Amino acid sequence: MRAPYTGLRPPERDGATQAAEAYAGYAVCDPRGRRIGRTTRVFVNGRGEPEYIGVKIGLFGFKTILLPVQSVAADEERRALSLQ
Repeated sequence: MRAPYTGLRPPERDGATQAAEAYAGYAVCDPRGRRIGRTTRVFVNGRGEPEYIGVKIGLFGFKTILLPVQSVAADEERRALSLQ
């Protein structure tokens, strides 16, 4: 007898997508090192490669901006992304 419902598997994720999700929650700093916000999401393109990073900025984090991945460098020790 077949089960009445079948579960859907989550889509397979490659290494690039998993690596991009690891940066969610990192602080985002300007070139001088001052904190300007925190990452919320990493947006990927059709091939699954990271393309943009969503950053909440402002005093209460009400405003969200998108930064291209090419314009930031990761500092994994400080858990921060710095603009170049």
